[in-house]
Amino acid sequence: MKCFSPAKVNLTLAVMAPRADGFHELDSLVTPLTLGDDVFLEKAGETSLELSSETVDISEIPADCEKNLAVRAVRLLEKHCGHALPTAIRIVKRIPLGGGLGGGSSNAATVLRGMNDLWQLGLSLDVLCALGAQLGSDVPLFVLDGTVRMRGRGEIVERIELPDAKPLTLLLVNDGTHCPTPKIYQALDNYRKKNNICLTNRVGFCNNMRLSLQKGELDAVSQWMFNDLEAPCYQLFPHVAKVADAMRAAGCLGVTLSGSGATVFGLLPGPNEGEKALAHPALAGFARACVQTLPDGVMAAHGPLTPIVMVRIHVGQP
Repeated sequence: MKCFSPAKVNLTLAVMAPRADGFHELDSLVTPLTLGDDVFLEKAGETSLELSSETVDISEIPADCEKNLAVRAVRLLEKHCGHALPTAIRIVKRIPLGGGLGGGSSNAATVLRGMNDLWQLGLSLDVLCALGAQLGSDVPLFVLDGTVRMRGRGEIVERIELPDAKPLTLLLVNDGTHCPTPKIYQALDNYRKKNNICLTNRVGFCNNMRLSLQKGELDAVSQWMFNDLEAPCYQLFPHVAKVADAMRAAGCLGVTLSGSGATVFGLLPGPNEGEKALAHPALAGFARACVQTLPDGVMAAHGPLTPIVMVRIHVGQP
């Protein structure tokens, strides 16, 4: 079985106060992208994991496959079902590691859904989402597929139906910075405490974004894009803020951070603007890609898709 495991961006991300369990309460509108990994699943004598990539440095991925979220998803399914489900997993990586695009979480969710079909387990999406929440905050949103509103610490997910919405064309840029998620959240808490900032209810932001997506109003979409983690990330890593400035110079309507970074994404006026933005001199030397959103999702098994990768383009060179 071959499954597509998409990256994601947070079109909106509101971070509320810390919870008793140490996590922060979140409210985020998340959408999958045409950038993604391929996950191959096959029944086997024992569970194994093979990783490969022509575009992503996978050397930092732990050699112990039992620590990988994809294999942990297998073990969790086995525990839930009460018997072994030996599966050979092969993942072709295209999503940059640690860039706020959810690659590991997407892989885990793809394994949960793919193995449910491969082994004919008959588990509902609600059960798979609950299992995914045990693996990580971003896993349930990928299990549900399509554009999703994510709340709680990530375990409360709601599919956002956008029947008439057209795909957005986005520019993704990553300068290679590693932004530790706990450090970003701690910086946010410190900033709010120091400046006595009262948290506002941003439910309206998600609703306004949903309506703007449905109507295809790009200017409105760009205005409602926000991420509460953006300010602390830019404060800790000023060069990431410079990436955002470069993207605005390249013609993006709206620019913000995805997740806790360091990938920054910008909304382009249309699909024909991608090539010009990719070649803009201000972005020379950065890994970047022009992608589209997938409001209806594509997590099911499928045939070959045109792969989209993050590449470095050096203007004036082959």
